[in-house]
Amino acid sequence: MRAWYRFLYIFLYPLAKLLFPCKVMNKYKYRKYDRGQIIISNHLSWMDILYIYFGLSRDMKRPLSKKENKGSKAQAWFMGTIGVIFVDRDKPELSSMRECINALKNGDTLAIAPEGTRNRVNRELQPLHSGAALFALKGNARVVPYVIHHKGKLFRRNYAGVGDAVDLSDLFGKRVDETAIHEATERFRAAMQKTLDELDKWVEEKGYKREKHKAKIEKRELKLQYKAAKKNYAKSCSSK
Repeated sequence: MRAWYRFLYIFLYPLAKLLFPCKVMNKYKYRKYDRGQIIISNHLSWMDILYIYFGLSRDMKRPLSKKENKGSKAQAWFMGTIGVIFVDRDKPELSSMRECINALKNGDTLAIAPEGTRNRVNRELQPLHSGAALFALKGNARVVPYVIHHKGKLFRRNYAGVGDAVDLSDLFGKRVDETAIHEATERFRAAMQKTLDELDKWVEEKGYKREKHKAKIEKRELKLQYKAAKKNYAKSCSSK
């Protein structure tokens, strides 16, 4: 599965950048660890998963999707080969829950939209479902908010932002009951909202342009340092 995922990623990446361009705020905050982690995202359109797949690093991400999206057998097979885990939103099956927990324990990254369905009204977060909190607490997962700025359109630039990881350390190792799940879910909501607010400001102030300019300056300085070091090395060798 991983080899197929990497092949598709490399093959489709140029096309994805053309069809679904996206600037990512604080991309450095996304880290892949040996233990599993969960990406929690808002849900505005079907393009959201593409912004997650191609906006972050190429490590394998396993999105959760409602079982109604399976479609035909061929479609279900293909989605399964790229890591999609199908769940029943109304009555989660034990097998799908076990698959999510095992994926986290194996070091995989789950991509979950806690809102559960597309937000067709506005950009305000809808009430969050408890599934993401349950998986995070059961799997001792690191949880990273990754939010989309607006509903995506083909060939139109969108923006996404990575927030600070949600601290659940005080809940790990304790009984996973309704109180713990509610507390974790509230922390998810606060982290997602904070990241959305930061992303709005970043887009409004064109922070992506500042970062691009800064990167160019740093690249130029490194190039000059390399040339100076190379010149000094040549001088030291000729003087011997």
